[in-house]
Amino acid sequence: MRIFLVVALLLSFFTYADPAPVTYNVDDKNITLPGKKYKSGYGYNLNADTVLRLVTLNWPPYIDDNLCNKGWLYQLTVSMLVKRGYGVHIEFYPWARAVREAELGKADILFPEYYIADDVISENILTKTRNQLLALSEPIPGGDLSFVALKDHTIEYDGSINSVKNRVMGVVRSYKNSDELDELISQGKVKTIVANSEYQLIHLLLNGRVELIVADLEVLKASVYKSPLSNRDKKVMLNALVALSPSIEYKNLHFSVSKDTSNWQSILADINDEIAIMRKNNTFERFIAHKKQQCYNLG
Repeated sequence: MRIFLVVALLLSFFTYADPAPVTYNVDDKNITLPGKKYKSGYGYNLNADTVLRLVTLNWPPYIDDNLCNKGWLYQLTVSMLVKRGYGVHIEFYPWARAVREAELGKADILFPEYYIADDVISENILTKTRNQLLALSEPIPGGDLSFVALKDHTIEYDGSINSVKNRVMGVVRSYKNSDELDELISQGKVKTIVANSEYQLIHLLLNGRVELIVADLEVLKASVYKSPLSNRDKKVMLNALVALSPSIEYKNLHFSVSKDTSNWQSILADINDEIAIMRKNNTFERFIAHKKQQCYNLG
């Protein structure tokens, strides 16, 4: 079973050649905006007076260059900014590189981001905190951060990190986990193996190099959904992973606006206004469900 899963995951990387059109609603009318290949990413509304450079990562089901519509968060982000009159230039990088681009002021917006406490120091400018470099938006829906194991595990987990702190864990480089877990890791009280992506985390787990991985199970599932396997084989793979209950914590998502961008306060205000409108109209869930259904339908 584990050999099959590893081989299947190796087949999961494939790309769509064309930019994804972005469809959104204004005054009960659907508007579809075509994208174009632009520099090393994609561009929308590039004739706008202000074109923002955004950096992100492959993190399905939220956002991924390999998804049919590049993910609901991609669709949401482009549509929110275009509705506010901005042009969008969006590029995909490994997470650590994306963070670096934003923190050094080379990109205007980094997303998606978890909440960042005020005392978290930047890994790129050691004299600054991350919040001195980036401004967080209001929260949008996210997902549960969990300990994930193989279904045949024998791990005794009582809901506390202490109950599993002696287990070898896989974590993603530069990701923010929970405050408690990150503190234990920084103190050397939890042994970790660092990966560059969720795909590598699954690989570590399937090969027995770690006993647990710290991840959003929906993100792990999405790496299976986007593979070219048959629906039957996808279901077999999905059934191999299990999130330990309860989750570590629910993690909202945010946008991070670089404070090196000259008009960052107005950009942040525009993003927050769009978030407030969607929250007031209760449209987040419907938007997310519709965009996810376009790419994930196992029948």
